[in-house]
Amino acid sequence: MRGDTLSPEDIARRQEAVSLVSGVVKAGSRIFEGAGVQLTEDGRRFAVEVPSVERDRAGRAAPIVCCGDYDSTVDDALGVSVAVSLDGFARRIGRSILPEHLKLTRESFVFLKKKSSTRRLARAIRTGAVALVLLALAYWLATRGFLEK
Repeated sequence: MRGDTLSPEDIARRQEAVSLVSGVVKAGSRIFEGAGVQLTEDGRRFAVEVPSVERDRAGRAAPIVCCGDYDSTVDDALGVSVAVSLDGFARRIGRSILPEHLKLTRESFVFLKKKSSTRRLARAIRTGAVALVLLALAYWLATRGFLEK
């Protein structure tokens, strides 16, 4: 978590990490899914899930999940950083991620960048519309003599 490896005894921070991820997945929307790579975002945070080559002891798929914050200026460096971090983490815990899954991880952040840009544009349009309505109201009040002393 935030670059720290959590020990099995660190129950509070482990629970915090799980809560962060589940919060994004529950409240957010999945914006990318392909070949087992999934990217979900909630407007402030993202959660990306990438399958590892290895399976767990029960033979099930053992994905590796990364959750993080982002701001309105999402760029290509975020996807690269996440992919590099996921690969490094997988190696530290004795797992591996296929190169094509790392590539999809990087590419999935293009969708986050587009969604973030769309959100910024919508926010600017809403702000402009409110300003225009207020100006129109002020003009209307002024022409009716309500703003004169």
